[in-house]
Amino acid sequence: MNYLFLIAFGWMLREFEPLRIAAQYVSTKLKPSLVVEYLFGMLDCWMCLTFWSALAVTFSFKEAVIASFITFCIETIYDTWSRKR
Repeated sequence: MNYLFLIAFGWMLREFEPLRIAAQYVSTKLKPSLVVEYLFGMLDCWMCLTFWSALAVTFSFKEAVIASFITFCIETIYDTWSRKR
C-alpha cells in the first residue's frame, strides 16, 4: 500500500496544474542553464518525479527505486497497449 501511495503522489505532482504553471513561471524567470533545464524537465517525467518524491517522503533509497520501477512498468504497459490500438 505504501508503494501505491508513492506512485499516486508522484502522478499527482506531475499532473497538478497549479504546480506546473508555477514551475513554468519560475523556469522562465531563471537564467537558462543545464541545471535549470534538468530540474524543470524532471517535472515532465513521471518516473523521475516518483523517485525523488518517494525519496523525500520515505528517506529510503530502496523504496524510491521500487516505486520508480513500478511506475516504469506501468508506463511501459500503457505505451505498449496504446500503440496496439
